[in-house]
Amino acid sequence: MIVKKQILVALSVALLSSVAGAGTGTSKKFLTLEDAALAQAKKWQQTGVAKPIMSDDGKVLYPFGQYMPTITCAPLRACDVELEPGENVSGKPMLGDSARWLLSKAQSGPAEKRVTHIVVKPTDTGLETNMIVTTDRRTYHMRLYSSANERDYMNRAGFYYPQDIVDEWNDAEQTAQRRAKEDGARVVADLPPTSIDKLDFSYSVDGDKTLFNPTRVFNDGTRTYIQMPEQMKSAEAPVLLLLDREDKPQIVNYRVKDAYYIVDKLFDRAMLVVGVDSNQSKVTITWNKAPKRGLFW
Repeated sequence: MIVKKQILVALSVALLSSVAGAGTGTSKKFLTLEDAALAQAKKWQQTGVAKPIMSDDGKVLYPFGQYMPTITCAPLRACDVELEPGENVSGKPMLGDSARWLLSKAQSGPAEKRVTHIVVKPTDTGLETNMIVTTDRRTYHMRLYSSANERDYMNRAGFYYPQDIVDEWNDAEQTAQRRAKEDGARVVADLPPTSIDKLDFSYSVDGDKTLFNPTRVFNDGTRTYIQMPEQMKSAEAPVLLLLDREDKPQIVNYRVKDAYYIVDKLFDRAMLVVGVDSNQSKVTITWNKAPKRGLFW
């Protein structure tokens, strides 16, 4: 039993040394715990291994679900185990040795981001037990050990969640792909049946830097499509005018559908304009036609 406790203490000291090194100049520094957790989540995604991280104030964060963490405490000291913000404990935490370990619960922070604290205190040194905490999100299994050496004592411990972080990345990627597909479907719905190789994207955009600089201009041989940027939704919509060979503006009929200005003809040059006189902003659209093309208006 003595040998087992010595091994456990040695492992705890090694762990504290390794996570403490993560917050010093010997390892990469992160501006926030969130950045450190993101870096470990990326490493876990690539290698299947995630390590504890430590904040400058001594809080140790364990990767949830990777192994059973050991929380090292000391007599006359309170060990604070923090749960995820907004996570609620279901019932009372369970201790293997409730006679020699004292347990209490506290909360901090605003209601929408309230943090539950599980506070444990050993009554003697050399004690070893386990604790199970069930919540509305997950179940925690922890080892508890009381050390006679205060240098091994953890005043604060918590968790980060590599799988949740990766799931959020995947969800964000899937959402972006779905939106791109929906945007593409809206474009296709406005295009007449035609082959993609018949679309002509040979347009250039010049002029002022504005919120309405087109992100894409193309034609299908019959119509011209001007795709406007997302941020234009919060700005004044520009007016579209065609430019003749002498750069004189000409009124043209066009329609707006979702993020597109659609002109039912082809043109050589046009401009998008907002405002008047000195407050005017404009961009010019030029069709860089291949020499073999005819001239269309």
